[in-house]
Amino acid sequence: MVKTSEKSLSIFNTPQDKLSLKMTFKKEKEFLKKFSLFEMLLIITIISIHLYAAFSDAFNLPNFWFIRDDAYYYFKVAQNITLGLGSSFDGINLSNGYHPLWMLVCIPIFYLARFDLILPLRVLLIVIGMLNAATAVLIYRIVSSTLSRSVGMLAASFWAFNFYIHSVVYEPGLESPLAAFAVALSIWKLSQFENNWRTKKVTPRQIMVLAAISVVVMFSRLDLIFLAFMSGIWIIFRGKAIRFLLPLDAVIIFSAMTGSAVLRTGLASYNNFYAATATEIVFLALIIKVISLYFFGTYQHPRENSVWITIRKTILAMSVSTVLIAAIYLLLIQFGLDRNFPRTAFAIDWASSTFLILALRLAARFAWIGSDKIKINTQIIAPLADLQMNWKKWFTEGFAYYGILGGALGLYMLFNKIMFGTSSPVSGQIKRWWGTMETIYERPALTWQAFYGFDYKEAFNAWQPASNMFLWFAKYLKPMVPGSNTIDERYYIAMLLFVLLAILLLAFNTRYAMQKITKMALIPLAAGCGFQILSYSTTAYGGAKEWYWISQMVLITLVGSLLINLIIWPLQKIKIARITFELASIAVAVFMAYEFGSYVKNTMLYNIYPKDRPYFEVVQFLQENTPPGSVIGMTGGGAVGYFLPDRTIVNMDGLINSNEYFHALQDKTAPEFLRQSGMWIILANIQLLDLPPYYGQFRPYLAKFGVFGGKSLVYLLDYPK
Repeated sequence: MVKTSEKSLSIFNTPQDKLSLKMTFKKEKEFLKKFSLFEMLLIITIISIHLYAAFSDAFNLPNFWFIRDDAYYYFKVAQNITLGLGSSFDGINLSNGYHPLWMLVCIPIFYLARFDLILPLRVLLIVIGMLNAATAVLIYRIVSSTLSRSVGMLAASFWAFNFYIHSVVYEPGLESPLAAFAVALSIWKLSQFENNWRTKKVTPRQIMVLAAISVVVMFSRLDLIFLAFMSGIWIIFRGKAIRFLLPLDAVIIFSAMTGSAVLRTGLASYNNFYAATATEIVFLALIIKVISLYFFGTYQHPRENSVWITIRKTILAMSVSTVLIAAIYLLLIQFGLDRNFPRTAFAIDWASSTFLILALRLAARFAWIGSDKIKINTQIIAPLADLQMNWKKWFTEGFAYYGILGGALGLYMLFNKIMFGTSSPVSGQIKRWWGTMETIYERPALTWQAFYGFDYKEAFNAWQPASNMFLWFAKYLKPMVPGSNTIDERYYIAMLLFVLLAILLLAFNTRYAMQKITKMALIPLAAGCGFQILSYSTTAYGGAKEWYWISQMVLITLVGSLLINLIIWPLQKIKIARITFELASIAVAVFMAYEFGSYVKNTMLYNIYPKDRPYFEVVQFLQENTPPGSVIGMTGGGAVGYFLPDRTIVNMDGLINSNEYFHALQDKTAPEFLRQSGMWIILANIQLLDLPPYYGQFRPYLAKFGVFGGKSLVYLLDYPK
């Protein structure tokens, strides 16, 4: 193909043209060389499947692919931005209830909605396929460069073709494809950085590039800021034990303090009354405890001290920090600042956090950061001396990294404050408000399992698709734990068995495993995952969704790859075994691709649905029962708002409405607010509007005149009846 193309150079008349085209061909060849044969085949397969889906019957796209109503919040806002109506779902109220980077992706795509409403969905589906392919390739590169090519092929195929990952990450049309790509890109760059800093001097440009990638991670999903923050610790404190210990310490401090409050008050009371204060105290605890742990010398290499010295230092650090935190809390109360927090929780926190942080140091001493080259009491550097030696480098690099990350976040918040009247997305504020009441929407974490992200029944099941594997294995435990009401027991026994197996694999290969864990940056990734889960469960967040847990899916994929590699790596040195593993991985990849492709083919059908078939019956109902130009309220309304012509849908739950409407909803003046905005019709379940968070405030203003599918079509009156 290249030779044929070079023959065509004769059509160019000047040497400059020939040279330019030759350089173009050279760059194309160099670009293609960056991709292995497996990567090329993987990309072609993924894109082909998505292209097949994208050009299927128009009816398929809103009914079998982009089926989440929340996705249409993005689509309609992006369309309105291109029409000059601003960042607004209804064209009336400005809203920031979305993650910014995905909106930037959607805006040029939904410019096409002025020509055809289905066309941008087709284009977006192809873009999603490209993001899927890019993420799968990054996972392949992370795993194959760190572990082995055979395991890398398994990991990439698992990510690309797993049905759960597809249904949660790539099918809804939300920000999750971009978030997954950003997380994988961040881990890939951290993996490369791990190789480079050991042999070459780290330049300011490298730090700034890594910070810029973390900004992309943060804006792909704002709750990924925790991963971005932990990545900075991993980068800046390289070569020190603190880079391993501090991220995990932070998760322990966060979980212990809030868990102690929950243990003292109960989850229901915690969500309703204590969550806000507990979050404030957690920030205080993180600062004081980390400083105390540092200056008491617990961030020295675990083998630099004897076991008893390590225990003594840890207990002293935690005791002093607990006394300081409790004293500051009591001082705030004396100054008249109302803080609702159970005082006995401080004692519970001291016991639990001391035990866990000490256990982490002992584990690091004997396994994960072990080194026979370090002798006890021979290489100790005092914390203050260590700080004096390194503070300039830490400060300079920290200022560069966190300056870029914090500066980007600060500008985003300032823009939101000026533009929307609130510095953070109103959707998150509303969901945390929901968590303080028994709302008709999703509840906050109500069990200990949900609180820590392990409840397979709830939206706080943060560890899919591993949870499905535990459920599958739990079926085989039924003879040991019989009964239809013991599914929970079997599930957690299965989880425990898998965790024990993982610990055994790591324990028998500690040095090798630690090298791979470090290379794949699993510690900052795991700490970021833990913080993200706790950021929802500890703040009484009512309405977590399965697509929030993107970084957890990446972590599961990488950890699963490591465990598989630990099983087979002793045989990798044997050529015939290595070839056999690679052939087996290719066979598995082909099988998974075939199964996934068959699923898409059987779902996204061709020439089945009439072109004039309505995408949604509710759209047809509203067209027939409301006049053009109507402003109609719905408690959701994403898809209807996008597909309903000549009418405006106003979101009544507030997730994609204005900050002013949120406060009107809280003040029980929402009917007057919406009526002043020009809304005069509502399609909703009237009984639903009688419950929290609406509290019946709409009831006096409603006059019923139609019914659709259990919902009432009502007038919103100017004055209460």
